[in-house]
Order: sequence, then C-alpha cells, then structure tokens
Amino acid sequence: MEFKKITLDDTELLNNFLRHTDELTCELSFVNLLLWQPLYNNCYCIEDGILYLKSYDEDIVTYSLPFGDMQKGIKKIIEHCGNPYPDIWAQEGPRFKQFKAIYGEYYDIIESRNEFDYIYNSTDLINLSGKKYHSKRNHISAFSKQFCWHYEDITSENISAVKKCADIWYAQSADRMDDELKNEMQGVSLMLDNMTALDIKGGAIVIDGEVVAFTLGSPINQSIYNIHIEKAIKGYETAYTVINREFASRHAKDYKYINREDDLGIEGLRKSKLSYHPEIILPKYICTKKEDI
Repeated sequence: MEFKKITLDDTELLNNFLRHTDELTCELSFVNLLLWQPLYNNCYCIEDGILYLKSYDEDIVTYSLPFGDMQKGIKKIIEHCGNPYPDIWAQEGPRFKQFKAIYGEYYDIIESRNEFDYIYNSTDLINLSGKKYHSKRNHISAFSKQFCWHYEDITSENISAVKKCADIWYAQSADRMDDELKNEMQGVSLMLDNMTALDIKGGAIVIDGEVVAFTLGSPINQSIYNIHIEKAIKGYETAYTVINREFASRHAKDYKYINREDDLGIEGLRKSKLSYHPEIILPKYICTKKEDI
C-alpha cells in the first residue's frame, strides 16, 4: 500500500468516497482532512475501490475504518502494518457498527469524549424557537440594540476584510497559541484562498465597515452541513449567536443537520455547545488491542 499526503488536488477524488455516506461525523469532511493534515499527517490510499485513511504523530499510527469492504479492508491494513490488531480511530456510524460486530471481541473500545461532535437540527439553529432558545434570542436582540450591524456572504469583495478580522482574532489569542491553534490559523487562510475549490461558503458580521465576526462551512454529505470555523473578535462576542443563525438560515437550510464539531475538552466551549441543545452528541473512539489477546 502506498499512502499519499492529502493535498488540495485530491478534493474531487476523495469526495467521491466521503460524500456518499450516511455518516454524520465531521471527520468525513475532506476540508477537515486537508485542514489538519500538517498537524496529524493525514494521508490516504485507494486500492481495489477501497479508500484507506491514516494519521500519525511520532510513533503513534492510527487507521480510520476503510470505506468499502470492511473485512477485505481491515485485512489489507493488517498486512500493510504487520500488526494483527492495528490501532483504529472510529466514529459512531454504520462503518463502526460493522467493525464492532466483526472485530469488537479483539479490541478495547475507549470513548474520546473531548472529540465528540455536536450535531443540531438545522431548523433549531435557524429558527431558535421555543423556551429553550429564549436566551439566544435575547442575545441577538441585545446585539442589535447595541450595534448597527449587517450580514454579508464572504466574496472576493470583502475577503480581505475577513482576513483582517481573522488576524485580529488570532492576535488577541496569542497568549494561548499552541500547535493546534497555529494549524487552525493556517487552515483559515487555506480555506479563504480556496473557497470555490473546496465548496466552502462563508459569512461575516459587519459593523461600521469592519468585519467583527465570520464563519466558514461546507457539506459533509447531502444530509449534514459542517461548520469549520466561527470567530468573533473581543468586544463583539455576542456576534457568535448572530452569525450562527444568519449563516445557517442562508446556507444550511437544505440540510437536516448541522455539525458544529467538538469542544476539545474546553469547559467554556462545551458549555456553549450544549447551550444550543444538540440533537446528537456523536461518540468517537480509539480502538486498541485487548490486553488478554
């Protein structure tokens, strides 16, 4: 097997596999595989109509569940890595159920809570109806009373202003800048520079001619839309609630679900994501050989 680094040139090839699934995880988004390639060394191989994904960090190598014939695919991974029980990174969904039914007795399957995806009904985030979203409606009302704002789709005409907003946000976050945030910052530039090629849509909140918040998203498949990035600079934090609704109403209304990705174990981020009342909190797992095997 010859694994290749995932690059922008692989967009159409890999989307032919990734977008024809019924799964809900953001990790089946080509954009995410490309965005996080520098940090996790995401790579792929296609053999006999089966797609294989692999990631590695120093001495730790994990394989995603193959896309195609499960038994044939796992056997091929075993032959490739010389390990009858390769480490598997998996997400709840049809492929994981199949894997567990065939190989579950050989693996310890451990939940990775910090990586669980938060998945919402798109109609909930668009309409913010009912008592449970009362506080969100209040946030938008308060923001509208404090600021004279408007929403814009991201286009060639305002992309430089969006990049300026991104620069400000990351500068304001310099005290917590780590490898992950650096990779994300580079990924924002990658997405903004290749929106058409990556099928990315973007939105911005503008006040007095300046972009104070922006978001970027793309489809995972026909039923679920993925929000990759959402940023609001200091002093305009309530804009998160505003841009969430404004963008969803324009670009996610034709999808049943919206995936707003994980919380990284950050307490404030977890609280925020829970406050939008997810329909599904999607588990993810690291699968390793049982000690008694």
